[in-house]
Amino acid sequence: MLEHTPSPKHILVDLLAIQCQLKTLFPEPEYKAIVAFLTAKDYYNDYDLAYPTLKEVEAGTGLKTAHLRKLLLEMYDKIFNPETNLSLDFGKTEITFYLNNYKIYGQFAVDDLKHLPRVGEKIELPFVNAKVNSKHFYVEKVDHTFESNTQKILLWLKSGFYNSYWELRKDEALLKGEISLNDEYALYDFQLKEKLGLPT
Repeated sequence: MLEHTPSPKHILVDLLAIQCQLKTLFPEPEYKAIVAFLTAKDYYNDYDLAYPTLKEVEAGTGLKTAHLRKLLLEMYDKIFNPETNLSLDFGKTEITFYLNNYKIYGQFAVDDLKHLPRVGEKIELPFVNAKVNSKHFYVEKVDHTFESNTQKILLWLKSGFYNSYWELRKDEALLKGEISLNDEYALYDFQLKEKLGLPT
């Protein structure tokens, strides 16, 4: 198995992705200056703020380079070491539905769902008909992002009905170079089928 030592610069950016959890995860006095610096500004979500450099963290914390690097590596290792019993908290959930009906798009958010739809499942949404000219969809894909203290779930819905053969054939065509990612994005399904010599 290959050993990989992450760079302190990358660790810094990764820790900013869970910025709001740092005080809880690292209450020990030796991490206080780093945590205070990293949580003083919203580097992760404020696009007008650049990520701090190691030099800026050194200046802001008063820590020498070698000591800062050592502490960052320790903090990062603690997250992935089962013996430390650290638990990340992604208790908040944001669910967004992205709708696509032949390049007519829409989206909406929901606070909570009792059951998360899975790929291929049919969904009827009568309240979106005027917006995207359809109420019948299927789940094309589901994306999950874990950042801050939130699990962000994106449900990509496509109008029509799921066809497992067609999804498999599209994946095969992408892998073999018969169609490009640009084709998949720019062309309608019937155009992709024509390109692959399939009945439309």
